[in-house]
Amino acid sequence: MRTTGLGKTSEQWREEIQEEKNKADRWERKFQEVQVRNKALERSLSENRKEKCELKDRVAEL
Repeated sequence: MRTTGLGKTSEQWREEIQEEKNKADRWERKFQEVQVRNKALERSLSENRKEKCELKDRVAEL
């Protein structure tokens, strides 16, 4: 088996590159999951703020 100038065979480099691609894919999925979760939290926060304002208005009426 022939090694490149950096002490690894081309197959070892291919495997390492594939592992790094897999890691990058996992991080990308996690990032997307967090973005979805953040959007849901922002919607919930917005709804809660709206409800808070409505309740304040109602209390003021009473």
